[in-house]
Amino acid sequence: MKIVYNKEGFVDFENPVYMEEDKFEKFTKFLVDLTKEKIEVKKVKEKERFVNIEGRHPQRWGAGELILLLDTKLSKDDLVKKLKRSIMSILMQKAQFVPEFISWAKSKGYDSNKISKTIIEQFLEEKDGNS
Repeated sequence: MKIVYNKEGFVDFENPVYMEEDKFEKFTKFLVDLTKEKIEVKKVKEKERFVNIEGRHPQRWGAGELILLLDTKLSKDDLVKKLKRSIMSILMQKAQFVPEFISWAKSKGYDSNKISKTIIEQFLEEKDGNS
């Protein structure tokens, strides 16, 4: 465990420290004895990280969702509403999928104005076959 102490006098632990309730009570009592000050404990709910909008586990992207990423008329907010995914998930998938798919589609001779779910499904099958 690392304890960080900066020049302004702040002390911080490098990572959160897990304590069961009884250990936490002993820890707070120790701090009261050490500092001779009253300690106010505020319980907070930790922010959940990297969880999509509905709190589900990450799900595989389907052709019906991926085709929406190619639609230049949809805003980021529109994509969030239609896909029910976080903006970060959408941006990451778009950055990975769009260039790879466009390159693949060009190599197969597909017209970029006539992309369909069927073509995206073909791309996904080929990609999965190569993995």
